[in-house]
Amino acid sequence: MKPHRRLGHATYEVDVRWQGYPRLRLACGTTNKARAVAMCRTLAALRDAGRRDLLGLLAQHRLRLADVHDAFLSDPGAIEHLKAKAVSPRLGDLVERWLGWLASPAGISPRTRRKYSEKTRRQYEGSWNGFFSVLACGPDARLADVNRGFVLEYRRLRARATGGKRRKTMPGRSVSAATLNRDFAALGAFLTWLRDIEGVAIERPPLPRERESKGRERWLSAEELATFQHACPEEWWPFFATLFYTGARLGEVQGLRGADVLLSARRISIHEADRRVKTKEAVRDLPIAGPLERALGKHLARVAPGPNDLVFGDEFQRYGIVRYVWDATCRAAGISGARPHDARHTFAVHAAQAGVPIVRMQKLLGHATATMTPRYMKHAPEAFLDEDAASVAAHLGGAKNAEAEARVTAARRELKQA
Repeated sequence: MKPHRRLGHATYEVDVRWQGYPRLRLACGTTNKARAVAMCRTLAALRDAGRRDLLGLLAQHRLRLADVHDAFLSDPGAIEHLKAKAVSPRLGDLVERWLGWLASPAGISPRTRRKYSEKTRRQYEGSWNGFFSVLACGPDARLADVNRGFVLEYRRLRARATGGKRRKTMPGRSVSAATLNRDFAALGAFLTWLRDIEGVAIERPPLPRERESKGRERWLSAEELATFQHACPEEWWPFFATLFYTGARLGEVQGLRGADVLLSARRISIHEADRRVKTKEAVRDLPIAGPLERALGKHLARVAPGPNDLVFGDEFQRYGIVRYVWDATCRAAGISGARPHDARHTFAVHAAQAGVPIVRMQKLLGHATATMTPRYMKHAPEAFLDEDAASVAAHLGGAKNAEAEARVTAARRELKQA
């Protein structure tokens, strides 16, 4: 077994045929004959050690002879790492299969027990585009490359510095804490799918969670809402009015069908049959206020949707168009810094200012937990707090008890007279 040079090539290669082993026709990747001879000795040592696994991977060209030789001389333990990477499947193929599973009927979230929404699938796909941009081999990376070191490196390259400033070492590539958390959520969902659905055993790296900001709280005052309505195109006002006057999420309004809007009962039904419902707590009936009833009445008379037809179809279904019309209306109305989701904030803040109890606000907004609703209660006026304190003081002093007893006595007297 001696290295040789192929005609017209400067580097050495070996061609080994051992009985019971696959043929090894390998490039040494060096012009140094002594190094090439040393690689031949490494091959013989692997054969004597019974490492058919490594020789098989070399024969399939899934390992480079130079890498195995260097690891064998410097750190024999590193050979196992090379082997793990070689036998690990291509990451891009796995992610593509996972994204296809998310869109299939079998794609059910283990956390919510619901189908993955199209928005979630798009977010997951975007997160993996970010992962591939950091991985040296991109989609050609191996599953074994998704380890703790990769997670820490991705966090270092993509996270913003303290105080919300972008890292100067990665201009234009840093992301917010919320985006980073969504990226790691996508990675966690992928690893869960590998374990539970594909049955692939992989060491799951710890996934950090960044501290997020408290979020935006832009909402429109009554004056801003009036100017928004005045500047809004007539055919678009019923759509935005539904957002403002119900506090429903954008996807919930886009998913409304003709049978969901009952003007006679002054009710809008958000139900689980609509795939855009975020959680089971979002299933609810919403009242139709007077201004919204008039706007929806004109819209329904114009489009006349059937029971299963979308109330807001065509351009209302495309967020890009919705955002374009919203931004144009805000510019015409002189409103700055507002987004479509702020219509939901507007409803919640005005509900707090009107004294709606927090429990009923949670039901109206479809919040999954009560911890999400109190953020709006800081907008409740002090007058309500004074009124509540006075009620508690009266009850502590016994006045409320006396009033209750008087009402019970009067009710009994009326029953006797009847």
